Amino acid sequence: MLCLFILTEATWAQSANGAEERDSSAVALLYHRFGEDTLPTTNIRLKQFEAHIAALKSEGYNFISLQEAAYRLKKGEPFPKFTVLVTVDDAYKSVMTEAWPRLKAAGIPMTLFVSTDPVDEGHSNYLSWEDIRALQEDGVEIGHHTASHLHMPYAGLETAMADVRRASKRFIEELGSVPSLFAYPYGEYTAEIRRAIEAEGFEAAFGQFSGPMGPSDHPYSLPRFPVNERYGDQTRFKLVSQSLALSVSDMSPTQPLVKEGQNPPIFGFTVSRSVRGLSAIACYPSHLGWAAEIVHPIENRVEVRFNEPFPKGRNRINCTLPAGNGRWYWLGSFFYVPGGVLD
Repeated sequence: MLCLFILTEATWAQSANGAEERDSSAVALLYHRFGEDTLPTTNIRLKQFEAHIAALKSEGYNFISLQEAAYRLKKGEPFPKFTVLVTVDDAYKSVMTEAWPRLKAAGIPMTLFVSTDPVDEGHSNYLSWEDIRALQEDGVEIGHHTASHLHMPYAGLETAMADVRRASKRFIEELGSVPSLFAYPYGEYTAEIRRAIEAEGFEAAFGQFSGPMGPSDHPYSLPRFPVNERYGDQTRFKLVSQSLALSVSDMSPTQPLVKEGQNPPIFGFTVSRSVRGLSAIACYPSHLGWAAEIVHPIENRVEVRFNEPFPKGRNRINCTLPAGNGRWYWLGSFFYVPGGVLD
């Protein structure tokens, strides 16, 4: 199991001998399509993407592979300051024709999470296995994204894991091995699915809810910031790419599945005492247009309260807090209400 260790400080200050500044967290960005402007919800415009790359190269960001990020979290090792990881889901052709040439030229690593059925079916806008092998040989890290890109909680545990194993068989046949990293389709999972993915032997698994990866996160539900046309402007890009994971413990509920009679959930967590200014924290449920009520029953405990139930399908709560020097702490949490399938 990938065990995470709490680090006592969010940021390591630069020492007198010029040692590199360190953060306890890293930001994973999630893209899907590139320059496919008729599909704005999953697409990033090429001018936006080029502006992202220019910012990453000019503003002192550091880049590592997703595999190394999982290893650092496992060992409790800090990251270089402003560490950013680029991930892409679904293996559309524009990943190869538009994204990777630009990232490679900039020296930025990329992880591509592949669902095997669309590749096997030869969809015109998807990569082929030959393309995927070429990307892997060129340094792209390949991840597991199931076979059919199914809604795993909706399908149920048995069906979902059969789909995972069917994809694993195809990875072995086409690439020679099963990828060690997993991404949940649509970012959806339950505690049972999460345990099954861990038992399957993956080193880490990733969702689609916003937030930096940090030592407080569960290693089989790590956050990534989705980026598309709507959420791809430079102001937001700088905000999320320089965000810090909020060090928390005792988060409840531990199960993202919202059961009947428990909607809205009673959401809460305890913040590390090293974090200052907790009175400025704000938490935003995804279905509301305003911040939820915050209750502090004891010092450093945050309880989030709202009355309107989550709708069916996937939901989230984002909590943010100023961290100083223009940076923000960010904590994202995923919730799933049965009965809804949202593409």
